[in-house]
Amino acid sequence: MKTKQDKAYQYWFLNIKGFGGKKKTALLQKFGGAENIYREHEKTLRAGAGDDLAERILEARRSWNIFTEYEELCRQKIKFTCYGDDDYPGRLSEIPDPPAVLYFQGHLPSDEIPSVAIIGARACSEYGIYAAKEFGSKLGGVGIQIISGLAMGIDGISQEAALLAGGESFGVLGSGVDVCYPKSNRAVYENCKKQGGILSEYPPGTKPKANLFPPRNRLISGLSDVILVIEAREKSGTLITVDMALEQGKEVFALPGRITDSLSRGCNQLFRQGAAVAVGPGDILEALYGLNSYINIEETAPKNGEGRVAGNQPGWINMLSEQERQVYLNLEILPRTPEEIYGQLGGKIAIQEVMGVLVELCIKGLARQCPEGYCQKVLAT
Repeated sequence: MKTKQDKAYQYWFLNIKGFGGKKKTALLQKFGGAENIYREHEKTLRAGAGDDLAERILEARRSWNIFTEYEELCRQKIKFTCYGDDDYPGRLSEIPDPPAVLYFQGHLPSDEIPSVAIIGARACSEYGIYAAKEFGSKLGGVGIQIISGLAMGIDGISQEAALLAGGESFGVLGSGVDVCYPKSNRAVYENCKKQGGILSEYPPGTKPKANLFPPRNRLISGLSDVILVIEAREKSGTLITVDMALEQGKEVFALPGRITDSLSRGCNQLFRQGAAVAVGPGDILEALYGLNSYINIEETAPKNGEGRVAGNQPGWINMLSEQERQVYLNLEILPRTPEEIYGQLGGKIAIQEVMGVLVELCIKGLARQCPEGYCQKVLAT
C-alpha cells in the first residue's frame, strides 16, 4: 500500500511532459520509484535516463511544489493508480499497451464482476435508443458493469439506463476526469461518479482533443469482457474500438438491423467479420459465463443478501420451504413478473402466495426486486 508521500511523488513524475507512459514505467522500475528519481544525483540521473529526459526531470523538480499539487488533486477527489499497483485493473494489465496511469473519480471497475462495453452511433435512431436503454437497463440491473465513453447517443443513453436500473457504469474519457465532455451529459457524468466511476489516462485539466479519443478507445475495450455495438455507420469511429477489442481477444456482439439502414451498415459489416448477434440481453449474459476469465461462477450460498446466484441447484436450496424452492427455481436472470412465475408454476401456488414468497426470497438475498417491480435471480460473483 503506497503512502501519501509515495503518491505525491508519483503524481509529480507522471505529469512530467515530453515522454510517454512506457518510458515512465521503465524509469520507475529502473530507479525503484518516483521519489528515488526525484532525489537522485544529477550525474546518476543523466547516466540512467539520458540527457534529454534528465533535463525534463530536473526542470520538473524546480517547477513543481509536489505536496501542494497532490493536495489539490485530493481536494478534487481525484485518485489514480499506476501500472503494477495492487489496485490497477487486471483487465488493463493484459492489453498490449496498458496505460502507465489511470486517473479516476468514484471507484475503479472490479475485476471480480462482469463488464460489458456498450458503444455506438452518436446520432442514433429511435431503434438504437430503444436498444441502448434495453441492454443498459437489463444488464446493469443484474449487476453487470457497463463501460462506455460517455458520448452523445448510444454511449450516454446506455450508461444512463444502467444507472437508473441501480447498476454501475464507468465513463472512460478522452480528457481529464475533471472535464465533462460533452457538457450535455453532465447528469450521467455526475451519477457515474456516485454509481461507478469516471476514468482517464490523461492528467486532470486535459481538454478533449480529437487525437486523444482513439487511444482512449483501447481502455473501453480493455476494461470489458464483451463489447456490444448498437448502431454504427460503415465508417464509424465505433469500429476503431472494435478493432482494438479484437486485438485484445475480446468477444464482439452487434445489434442486427435492416440492410437498407445506414446506421446498421457498420453492424452488418461486423457480422461479415464474425461478430456475434445480440437480439437481447440474454445473449450477452450467456456469453459472459464462458468468456469472463476474471469470474469464478460457483454455487455458493449468499451472505448478508450480497451474494449472487446462478446455475445448477446448490445444496443449501434444500433448506428452503417447498414453496420457496419452487418459486426460486422459476426465477430467471432477466426479470419476471409474479404473474409469469405463477403461470410457470401452473397455478400450483396462489398468486398472493407467490408474491409473498418473492418478498421472502428477496429478504434472504436469493432474489432482487427491480425498479419496475419485477423479481429476478441474481448472478454469482
